[in-house]
Amino acid sequence: MGAVPALSANRPDFIDLAAGASPHAARTLQVAVAAAGSRLISVGERGVVLYSDDAGRSWTQAKVPVSVTLTGVQFVDERTGWVVGHDGVVLRSTDAGQTWVRMFDGNQANALVVKAAEQRIEAARANLPTASGTTRDSAQKAVEQAEFAADDAQSAQKFGPSRPLLGLWFSTPVDGYVVGSYGQIFHTSDGGRQWQFVGSRMNNPDGLHLNAIQGTADTLIVAAEAGKLFRSDDSGQTWRTLNTGYNGPLYGVLDLGEPHAAAILAFGFGGRIFRSHNGGASWEAVNPGDKRATLVAGRRLASGLVLLLAQDGTLWRSADDGRSVQPVGKPAAAIRVAGLTELADGAGAALAGLGGVVIMPLASKP
Repeated sequence: MGAVPALSANRPDFIDLAAGASPHAARTLQVAVAAAGSRLISVGERGVVLYSDDAGRSWTQAKVPVSVTLTGVQFVDERTGWVVGHDGVVLRSTDAGQTWVRMFDGNQANALVVKAAEQRIEAARANLPTASGTTRDSAQKAVEQAEFAADDAQSAQKFGPSRPLLGLWFSTPVDGYVVGSYGQIFHTSDGGRQWQFVGSRMNNPDGLHLNAIQGTADTLIVAAEAGKLFRSDDSGQTWRTLNTGYNGPLYGVLDLGEPHAAAILAFGFGGRIFRSHNGGASWEAVNPGDKRATLVAGRRLASGLVLLLAQDGTLWRSADDGRSVQPVGKPAAAIRVAGLTELADGAGAALAGLGGVVIMPLASKP
């Protein structure tokens, strides 16, 4: 592996630089949006977090201790929320999004990945003395793969906290997972005081980017590159790989839950949608050959309606658990978007993107 360039002494450390207050904050690029009761909270570039108590008509900028781009937000209840972002940042709020505390960052992430890689080498080398014949070849290959992974982890650590986190799922205010680039997946069970790297439990030797995660009860499903998903049915202890048959990136996944516990939707690049009726054992394309803008977010509403959001601002709806989709339309002020959530009254959706957050009415319901 080649030499890793040193960080410039003049490079600002954005994970230690609080987001600057701006009178134009509500018009900055927003990447994700969530609801905490009737309050909306959106997150975006330069550490800007906004909240609105009037269905998006006006916004207030929150106090945030970092200036990195923030990529995902989830509220577990009306007061407790989590955010992920670039440089491995994880933030927590316990006051409905008004103030945030950093609970994790890329320096800690790198250290955990290095530790896991070193443990993997030790375990692989321990198998060599008792291996023979073809098993020895496999054991030697396992050692080589472990050493390569360790080299990569050590190089990342030298470069600094540069790898983004892209998605999150918390089942309670204190227990959750965050996922990101190069196979990053971390778990906390104590509200972010301690974290564990669990990526080595997945069969992901190429370090595919993990773009999104969703869970229900003990089940976790992660959307990744190369048309793959990873599923755990034992709260992240073991994982199996699900192959949709597609070779491009998947940016989101919806576990449709009750009463269709085995139904899953995965979506991503080029407007592709895949549906499984059996928990991921097999997949079928929804509207095959219908090339749309890349799908970047999805949500199952309280009404049962499924919404999928395309990057060009188009909303697609499904009233039959993803078997078919129809266009809802675009917001009046069409923008490139990246995230959505449902308004508390169910009458509209908040779309986060370039220029802030726009509200789109949902006139038709199933």
